[in-house]
Amino acid sequence: MRITLELSHRKRTVTLPINNSHLISSLIYNIVDKSSSDYAEQLHEQGYRLQNRAFKLFTFSPLYPGNHHKWVIHENGTMSTAEGLLHVTVSSPKNEFIEHLVIGLLQEPLVWIGNQRFRVETVRKLDSPDFTDNMPFIMLSPLVCTTKRELEQYPQYLFPGEREFERVLLENLLRKYHVLHGREFACTSEQFSFAIDHAYVERMNGKIQKLITLKEGRSDETKIKGTLAPFRLQAPRELIEVGYECGFGEKNSQGFGMVKVDVGHLAHDVEDEHPAKREMQGYGE
Repeated sequence: MRITLELSHRKRTVTLPINNSHLISSLIYNIVDKSSSDYAEQLHEQGYRLQNRAFKLFTFSPLYPGNHHKWVIHENGTMSTAEGLLHVTVSSPKNEFIEHLVIGLLQEPLVWIGNQRFRVETVRKLDSPDFTDNMPFIMLSPLVCTTKRELEQYPQYLFPGEREFERVLLENLLRKYHVLHGREFACTSEQFSFAIDHAYVERMNGKIQKLITLKEGRSDETKIKGTLAPFRLQAPRELIEVGYECGFGEKNSQGFGMVKVDVGHLAHDVEDEHPAKREMQGYGE
């Protein structure tokens, strides 16, 4: 399930750090805490466990100014907008998480993102797409995959096209499915195919890797590498749904791996399958 929060502020302009995903994550935990401090603490400290792994099973989008405006980026590492309304979308397959989020907002509609105060004006539930076994997506936030090789101290980042990327991405989805449904799901590598949009990669001159800093300037500052580009995924629809709702890849609760369906490509897919439906060409969100 996905909900979009519409946030308002009363300043002429609002300014936030460019690297603000940890602030959005803190916002979400603080809202949930208003509903149930026990659940918020359990989610933050333990999550939903599978053997020695923990999953938070939620993700969120970047913060967007309304009316299709863009952030003004400054050299000091901040960004600002004069737009009075901002939007952020939160996604999770866990009803209890969404319920606590909504209840928390009803109890206290004034929220803080860093040192900026906002009022939650609306909370809107989004319709889920019709999931199939072959879908095009646009990444709203970078997709992160890592592997820990023997004798290496730190995990190594993986990117599309590398030999282990698809295996690690598939294993992550299978674990999330197991946590959600209490049972394993069978899927072989032959049933799973991740294809980056090469036309987009060419337009970006190959620059699709993103470096995001979490908790910038603090002693626990962390730098995360991910991929930000449209892609097509062929896989059992059950796993595609898990990735759509939880986030694809790792570090979802820190704002990574959130996607939306690439409706423009879906329209072209339908046209290819049904030539009579040419009126759908160019259809988008």
